[in-house]
Amino acid sequence: MSKGIEIIDVGGVNCYLLEADDGFVLIDTGFSAKRMFLDEVLKKALNKPGEVPKKLKLVILTHGDSDHAGNCKFLRENYDVKIAMHFEDSKMVENGDMSWNRKLKPDKIAFTFRLVTLAFGKNSIFDTFKPDIYIQDGQNLAEFGLSAKVIHLPGHSKGSIGVLTSEGDLFCGDLIYNFAGFSYIDNLEDFNESINKLKKLDINILYPGHGKPFSINYFNKKFV
Repeated sequence: MSKGIEIIDVGGVNCYLLEADDGFVLIDTGFSAKRMFLDEVLKKALNKPGEVPKKLKLVILTHGDSDHAGNCKFLRENYDVKIAMHFEDSKMVENGDMSWNRKLKPDKIAFTFRLVTLAFGKNSIFDTFKPDIYIQDGQNLAEFGLSAKVIHLPGHSKGSIGVLTSEGDLFCGDLIYNFAGFSYIDNLEDFNESINKLKKLDINILYPGHGKPFSINYFNKKFV
């Protein structure tokens, strides 16, 4: 794992706190039921003893599902931070509708995924909000102090994105899970195009929304 990346498990969802110039960028926010835990972690990171307090400069959503967007409104109101995401998932968080812009029946959904969805359904309620910033494929994040760019990766949802740093760290959201037998692919054609897109990029480590980070070698073996 590269320096400057903190993995925060917020209710079974990986959120990533990245060091940026004079502050931090947070990728995804986890379930709202774990809000106080996330708040504690962020306060410790931003206010380390003996250091000048730092700012949470931006929250980036890899997609609009409630387990990733659950704490956005809270963070905006309490940390004065802007929320960025792709516009094709925006109505999910504005309307609280995770089916928005998705097929009535996904192209691929694992039985395990159905069970987990049922088990965590009570945690899926969250405060709706309107994003502050719409990010798009290829967008440079230098203005937020982060040496990285946005990669549009539809498949799990139309507006799914990844964040690829200059060091080769890719935060890929739910495009790829690192759980055996765990998958939700809304559109298989989009998914395959996104996988092929990743094969052409300079990536070292992939950081999924669920499961442990894995190397590009593992990725290449998995998606021959």
